[in-house]
Amino acid sequence: MIWLARSCLLYAVLAAATLFSSATRAAEAGDIRRYVDAHRAQIVGDLVRLASVPDLHGDIVQLNRNADLLVQMLAQRGMQTERWRTSSGAPVVFGQRSVAGAKRTILFYIHYDGQPVDARQWSQPDPFTPVVRTDSIEAGGRPVTDLANAQYPDTWRIYARAIADDKAPIVALLSALDAIHSSPRSTIKIILDGEEEGGGPGLSEAISQHQDQLRSDLLVILDGPQHPSGRQTLYFGARGGAGVSATVFTAKQSLHSGNYGNWVPDANMRLAQLLSSMVDATGKVIIPGFYDDVKPFSKQASAMIREVPDDPARMRETFGIGSLDGAASSLQEALNLPSLSIHTLSGGEPGSVIAGHATADIQMRLVKENDPQVMIDRIIGHLRAQGYFIIDKDPDLPMLLAHERIAKVTAKTPPGGKSGAWRTDPDHAEAKFAIDSVRSAWGKDVVLIRTLGGGVPASPFIEAYNVPTIGIPTANYDDNQHSANENIRLGNLFDGIVTLGVLMTR
Repeated sequence: MIWLARSCLLYAVLAAATLFSSATRAAEAGDIRRYVDAHRAQIVGDLVRLASVPDLHGDIVQLNRNADLLVQMLAQRGMQTERWRTSSGAPVVFGQRSVAGAKRTILFYIHYDGQPVDARQWSQPDPFTPVVRTDSIEAGGRPVTDLANAQYPDTWRIYARAIADDKAPIVALLSALDAIHSSPRSTIKIILDGEEEGGGPGLSEAISQHQDQLRSDLLVILDGPQHPSGRQTLYFGARGGAGVSATVFTAKQSLHSGNYGNWVPDANMRLAQLLSSMVDATGKVIIPGFYDDVKPFSKQASAMIREVPDDPARMRETFGIGSLDGAASSLQEALNLPSLSIHTLSGGEPGSVIAGHATADIQMRLVKENDPQVMIDRIIGHLRAQGYFIIDKDPDLPMLLAHERIAKVTAKTPPGGKSGAWRTDPDHAEAKFAIDSVRSAWGKDVVLIRTLGGGVPASPFIEAYNVPTIGIPTANYDDNQHSANENIRLGNLFDGIVTLGVLMTR
């Protein structure tokens, strides 16, 4: 009975401590939320100012303007800042806030360059002049002209290139530092990359030249869209990529379709037949061995995949999808498999001619288990199995005459021969810390995703430091990143500030 009484007492003490701890964490999240609500105009102002600086990938002059502003914004938060030169000319910006006695160091990765722009496709004159709307364009959102008296409700959106990918996450992190009065409990490091959208040497150079400064206990990637449910999201891996360019040749030149139709093969037709041989009627890739590297999912992985609250019907309606591919039973399962897609097709010319050659850009999204060269070899092997003689340069006349079917194939192997795919075990102590931190602010209403479909550049850090890595996306899923009318929903921005503030104060 004494033992039972002591056990009951201990249980009561632990329960009280747990309740107190939860209440304390909830208060921290509440304090951050109150700061955000009181400073919405300032937060939006910072984002508009940053998004107003053009940041097209490769535009070194404008990227340096961005770097100037980012250095200033970091310094305003008490960060020790450095600007690292790169051979391409696009700077890497680094900031650090050291905390005495900190249990861990968190490194946040964000990029500040953006995708190309075709202004004709936008619903505003200049994609780099942000426009605030009362809702999404699709929902009839109207431009807001009186910003001086605006309250900035959650449903409002800002439209501008790179505002979601990736300038809103930058402002969310800096605003989170403001909300916690720049007093995190972890040492905070921030690296801002100017070459994510299209690649470049800068990030690799920074990691090679500043290894000690970039060393951390946890890497947090602030990129990618949040789950469509709008719940706070964490992901533990991302796919990489590889591909080939394949050009089918049928003649040394295009020929008149009236004079030679039904006699000379059409390169466009040949290419279409070749591509269709790669998938079955449901869209499943039938290149031999394409899915072989992915072993059956563990119970834990299967459970994580099942628990993601996707709404396929709503997503199909949003994107206007009439039918789905049959490679996987669900979207989340599909994201944990390699995929194949045709990004561009070109062939022929005006003037009623039969194409003499036609080209396809064949791209793969690869998971951690895939070797990119093995996957490229599988594609090339499949082309050979269809009767094609494979070459690596344009054919001359004797070569065209010697082979019934001929294709030039150029492999697109990622730098270092690695796909860039990665995955962190959700049971890793640092991953658990991140999960617990986010749940302390939002309860169990948090979405955990095993593999993000798109690529993010975590691999260089993982290879250099073997650092556990997670992603915390803050942008709305319908942000139109990489396309026209890119936007950020303000509620996502404000919620992201709360999440990041809690993570830094755990």
